[in-house]
Amino acid sequence: MIICDHKMNIMGINAKYGGSAHDSLVWKHSNERAYFENIFNGREHGHWLLGDSGYPLEPWLLTPYRTSTDISRTKFNEVHAKARNIVERCIGVYKGRWRILMEERKSKYDPKKIAIFANACAALHNICIQYNVQHLNVEANPLNDEVFEPAAGTSENSRNSNKQIAEKIRDNIKTSLALI
Repeated sequence: MIICDHKMNIMGINAKYGGSAHDSLVWKHSNERAYFENIFNGREHGHWLLGDSGYPLEPWLLTPYRTSTDISRTKFNEVHAKARNIVERCIGVYKGRWRILMEERKSKYDPKKIAIFANACAALHNICIQYNVQHLNVEANPLNDEVFEPAAGTSENSRNSNKQIAEKIRDNIKTSLALI
């Protein structure tokens, strides 16, 4: 579980549960939930987190409507999704920047060690954000190595391959621009 602000600074991270643990379980047992509940119970209202539908609706955790039967619920869900998109981008940058956190690499280490790595990487991620260290997202990088595998065969294949590479680069840049 990751909580971030609008600048993608990681404000809270909980990596002690495996990826198979349900979001609501992680949230229920988190220090972050206890913190927000205490603030709310102390009569300090107006602090909210945005969560996806895997989280429970609570006075300090706003989730989308499960059914959008009217236009105002649909609009709320659209705005909610746009606002919550920052955490998805943050997770993408975080995992892209620190490749050890990717699924294929995590299995090489003890889960307790991965939790330590995740916390250390979160701190380093925040330092990178603070000092504006540019992130090179391997998944959305126009220069992704897999895109540039040489085409076998004729020059016609080469032209088609180059076109496909160019389309991927253009699409990746388009996607990056849409996130700004």
